[in-house]
Amino acid sequence: MHSLDDIYLFKKVVDFGSVSAASRALRIPKSTVTRRISLLEERLGTPLFHRSAQGLTLTNFGQECHVRAARLADTAEHMFEFVDRRREDPSGFLHIIYPATIGVALIEPLAASFVRMQPQVQLHLEASTELIDPRRISADLVFHFAFNPLPDADFIARKLYVNPFVLVTHPDVLKGRRLPEEPQALQGLPCLGFGPKSSTWNWRLQKRDRTYTHSFTPALSTFQLSALVTAVRRAAGIASAPLRIVEQELAKGTLCRVVPEWSALPAVLYAVYPNRRSLTAAAWRFLEVVQEHFRSQNDHMGPYPAYVPDLADGYLTRPSN
Repeated sequence: MHSLDDIYLFKKVVDFGSVSAASRALRIPKSTVTRRISLLEERLGTPLFHRSAQGLTLTNFGQECHVRAARLADTAEHMFEFVDRRREDPSGFLHIIYPATIGVALIEPLAASFVRMQPQVQLHLEASTELIDPRRISADLVFHFAFNPLPDADFIARKLYVNPFVLVTHPDVLKGRRLPEEPQALQGLPCLGFGPKSSTWNWRLQKRDRTYTHSFTPALSTFQLSALVTAVRRAAGIASAPLRIVEQELAKGTLCRVVPEWSALPAVLYAVYPNRRSLTAAAWRFLEVVQEHFRSQNDHMGPYPAYVPDLADGYLTRPSN
């Protein structure tokens, strides 16, 4: 197996700009660095650098290798950070902010179990009913939903699960009308909005390769999921609502799905924190507890909520459902 140390050394030579600079920074003799880079090139069968009196410049092959070496180094760094956190005993103050809509069902039961398992942690829970901007709050860990993709920002947003939404209503709302099968048929029907009062009210719908945006003035709007579902059940209008909450009523026929072949934007739950290094052992361990909960839910409850283990940098955007 080729030495990962030599690949890391190659990356450092590129990062520092020369063999001499890398030798000084890493406290390795210059002759050793030169020899190991030459051996790496022999193993790879292609030069990594153009050598001249002015110094080293990367070959095209070297540029491609540097990109891959950077990824390997980043992965190794994350692994060591993970191991270091696992060695630490979680302790100290842990401040978590989360949407009130998932408090009783998710965060609060897990938090109660967590403090029993980690008696050295002082946990403070803060439920929010407002749209959270992580750039303007101070907390160790923030859980929040977003309907839109996250643009780049200076913190980490880890996707935890995807919650499907569907358009639903009470049969009385459609009395005397045919069930809308295409989004254009939503015109003239009362619609309910889920989000802050300053939202731009629309539903972005998709059917295979087709998309449609339905804009509306809500008969009722709220950022409280319970209020939205209550309004639907009392025939106040059509709403984009979480499938898991309404699926039993859809099966019984007490509610009906509108434009059933079209999908509404799902809500994605993110765990947000400033960066990997600032995440304390307590916060890291609590995040693991939440992730394990979703893994077990997937095993027992089918394809949704869908656990999504990848990372994305981003800012929580305003929901438009």
